[in-house]
Amino acid sequence: MKAANDTARINSVSELTEIVKDVVEGSMVLRNVCVRGEISNFTRRPGRFGSDYLYFTLKDAKSQLSCVMFEGVDELDIDPENGMSVVCEGMITVYPAYGKYQLKCYTMSEDGAGAAAAALEALKARLLDEGLFSQKRERPRYPKKIAVITSPTGAAVHDIENVISRRYPVTELCVIPAYVQGVNAVPSLVDGLAKAQNIGADLIIFGRGGGSKEDLDCFNSEPLARAIYASKIPTISAVGHEIDTTIADLVADMRAPTPSAAAELAVPDISMLRGEINGYAMLASKAMKRKLTECENRLSTLGKDVQLRSPRARIVAWETRLANIQTAVSNTIHRKLDSAQNNLERTAQSISDINPLAVLSRGYAVAKKDGKAVKSAAELNVGDIIDVKLNSGEVSAEVKKIEDR
Repeated sequence: MKAANDTARINSVSELTEIVKDVVEGSMVLRNVCVRGEISNFTRRPGRFGSDYLYFTLKDAKSQLSCVMFEGVDELDIDPENGMSVVCEGMITVYPAYGKYQLKCYTMSEDGAGAAAAALEALKARLLDEGLFSQKRERPRYPKKIAVITSPTGAAVHDIENVISRRYPVTELCVIPAYVQGVNAVPSLVDGLAKAQNIGADLIIFGRGGGSKEDLDCFNSEPLARAIYASKIPTISAVGHEIDTTIADLVADMRAPTPSAAAELAVPDISMLRGEINGYAMLASKAMKRKLTECENRLSTLGKDVQLRSPRARIVAWETRLANIQTAVSNTIHRKLDSAQNNLERTAQSISDINPLAVLSRGYAVAKKDGKAVKSAAELNVGDIIDVKLNSGEVSAEVKKIEDR
């Protein structure tokens, strides 16, 4: 390194800025300039004495210029807003705090609707007619690999990595470096989308963190829009902290307001998945227990049915039935025998009661004449010989006397 010259004056940053300020603001050429451009980053703030101060940027296709307006704001015939093309008159000054030159405006007049804004709206209308905004594919619910196309040194990639490592750490992240602003941004982003098609990714996140409208102009380019539409893999746009919606946001399958929000949309929350899995496990356990109970009951029913239908069971049933029949037959026979015995005894008694011999045993006798029983005294004559049958023995007798009663 070359040593400082002893004769050279060493200035502080502030001192050098003041030198530049004196040179710039002392220039007669820069004291009164007119500049045409499109308003962006417009801000209105309360100023002193009840008047507003205006802060904005004037831009064209290649450059941009910071502007302020402190005087004459109340006398403006127009209501400035982003996208408006205006002509401003004023002087170039230096803002020492940032070492930045700016246009201090005295007057402002409208210069048409703004060529850049009109061109952007025309491009949106054309792409809409071609159907580039209508392709909205479902993102994978459980992505295995996500391609992240952004600046490798920006805050966006760290935000995405932090969110995904916390929510769903099983997903593999593949960062594809790309410029996200400036003249090289569009071809770099288009190239990143092409690379993402061949790395086995099933989801693509592209974008950047916050920035001015000029910083995000690359995301309004037609080549990038067509590259997003041509992607075979679902895409999430993560162009952060910009109120206006870019063309890349409209073409992407899904839009997120910030890179962190894109990461949350890309992957599920593993803690919620654990809860869902535990819930499904409980439901499965209950269903399994219920099914086991049903199977046990069914098995028991089938077992009983098998027992009833088995030959052995039928033999046992028939044996039981035969034994019951035998018992019934035996009981019937015994009842009939007892009944016959009783009838026999009653008949015998009846026969015994009417047996002539039994009558004779009670002292009666049977008289016979010529071998026939005498039933009436009228059948006999005195002198007839009759045979008298006694209980024990028989005698012959002569009739001596007949009495008719």
